[in-house]
Amino acid sequence: MEQVKSFRNKLGRLYREGKVEGENSATVKKHYDTIVKVNKELYNMIPFKVVPFEGEPYKNAKEMRERVVREGIMYISTDGEPNEFMTQEENFIGRAIHDCFAHMVCGCPFTFEGEYNAYLEQRKYYPKEVWGTLFAEIPMQTASYYYGMNFDYEQRAFEAPIELMEEAEKLLVRDYSHNSVITFLKQK
Repeated sequence: MEQVKSFRNKLGRLYREGKVEGENSATVKKHYDTIVKVNKELYNMIPFKVVPFEGEPYKNAKEMRERVVREGIMYISTDGEPNEFMTQEENFIGRAIHDCFAHMVCGCPFTFEGEYNAYLEQRKYYPKEVWGTLFAEIPMQTASYYYGMNFDYEQRAFEAPIELMEEAEKLLVRDYSHNSVITFLKQK
C-alpha cells in the first residue's frame, strides 16, 4: 500500500510540477487528434442516454454503474477545463467514453488503482502510439488529484514517460471484473 501511495505521489507531483519532454508538441497534438477521433466513433456506440451534469453526478463508481443500468442514463460532469488540444465538447465526449468503455466495462472504482485499470480497459480501443498520452490523461491526472487532494491544477498535454507506465503495470494491475455491468467487443 505504501509503495502504491509513493508511486501515486510521484505521478501526481510530475503532473502538477514536473517538466516533461515533448509537452504540447506536434506529436502530442497528433495523439489528441487520434484520441478525439476514436472518442467520437465510440460515442455513437454508448448504449445509454448521455446527459451533462454540473458537479459530480455520482458519489462512487458503484453508484454510477447501478444508476446507469437502472435508469438508462449516464450523467457526465461538465466541471473543469480541457487541455489546449481538446474543446469543452471533446472533453465531455472523452469523459463519457471513459465512464462507459472503462468504468462500466471493467467495474473499476473511482480510486487511483481503479483509474489505472480503467485506463487499461479504455486503451484497448486506441492505437498503441497514443497510450502514453492516455496514461497522462487518465491515471496521471488522478494521481495529481490525490497529490493535492483537489482539482486545482492546470490540465496538461504530454506523453507519459515509458518507465512510469512500466512501473504502473508492475504495481497497479487489479481485477475488478466481478463489478462489470457491460461488455463490448474489443477492437484492439
